[in-house]
Amino acid sequence: MNNFNFYSPTKLYFGKETEREIGKIIKSYNFNNVAFVYGKSSIKSNGLYDIVVNSLNNEKINFIELSGVEANPKLSLVKKFKEQIKDKQIDLILAVGGGSVIDTAKSLAHAINYVGNPFDFNIAKAKPNKVIPVGVILTISAAGSELSDSCVISNDEVNPYYKKGFNSESNRPLFAICNPELTYSVSKFQTGCGIVDILMHTLERYMNPNDSCMLSEEFAFALIKTVLHYGKIAINNPNDYEARANLMLASSFSHNGLTGLGKKQAMRVHGLEHTLSGCYDEVAHGEGLAILWPAWCKYVLDNENANKQLTRLAKVVFNKDTALEGIDELISYFNEIGMPTSLKQLNLKSPLDIEKMAISYSDNKTKVIKDFKDLNYDSFIEIYKLAL
Repeated sequence: MNNFNFYSPTKLYFGKETEREIGKIIKSYNFNNVAFVYGKSSIKSNGLYDIVVNSLNNEKINFIELSGVEANPKLSLVKKFKEQIKDKQIDLILAVGGGSVIDTAKSLAHAINYVGNPFDFNIAKAKPNKVIPVGVILTISAAGSELSDSCVISNDEVNPYYKKGFNSESNRPLFAICNPELTYSVSKFQTGCGIVDILMHTLERYMNPNDSCMLSEEFAFALIKTVLHYGKIAINNPNDYEARANLMLASSFSHNGLTGLGKKQAMRVHGLEHTLSGCYDEVAHGEGLAILWPAWCKYVLDNENANKQLTRLAKVVFNKDTALEGIDELISYFNEIGMPTSLKQLNLKSPLDIEKMAISYSDNKTKVIKDFKDLNYDSFIEIYKLAL
């Protein structure tokens, strides 16, 4: 087991109608000027927008609305938001939405008092200094950004987009409001994408070379089995509170570090997918992960340690005897919840270019990632081919 520091300071308000307390919660921190970040029309059509606005007004909290966040959040929008609030003396950024909204808020929180390009944090050119706190009202169980130290943004000022995350304790939100009822209206497709993303945050932590921590692995198994069970229920009955509640809780704790205690925090498949959805913006993160996880597993399967981990996963989670049977079970599950499991199933606007993706992820053939097998440009080509 490796040495580690564990820090998860976000205060969690979990349960029915908790979003109605947002004004009082913000007031309890003595914040008065809020940047209210959200997506497009969904929070208005389901009534959440009015609840938030009324609660803020009731507590006489000043706020400015910053809307228009899309999936695969963009650097250009972060810069636009920064210009809109640069003279507003904002003391809290309130993110109402899912991972894209939350990560946009996190990037903005770092950008407000930084004179350079906000993407400097993502490429490790700058380190966080004076960061505005972020609060969250979660509307989809998926990214886990509500408790994580991660912030992923696409640099849309380059072609193809360069999608990259950075990890810092300054990314952890101050508080998160999680009402499972707010996820009832999430579509079957987006619910499926969320299920995959939750699973991958834990599976990636579980699958780390030569690390062993029985407790964190048991946490991982419990979370994976919970998501597999309640995921199908939520897909078939979107208004099932217990299913939505278990998925929402799993979303948060899959990505706050709990399932990786004592382990390295490598996210190889996430990197492969960030490149895929950076090159093809129409690809949802969850569907990309559903395609690339089995491909990566098959690529490393002939490594003894990888095979051992995957075999244990197959036995504990799926009651299967071999690693390959476990991989096939997960592929079948993804198919059952409506997720694609091959790159050919994606409805891309332009022809698939595997070499372009491999060049992008390998930083023009210069990057090598330590894994069960060292991963480089040629490895990325092989994994993307396996994903066909």
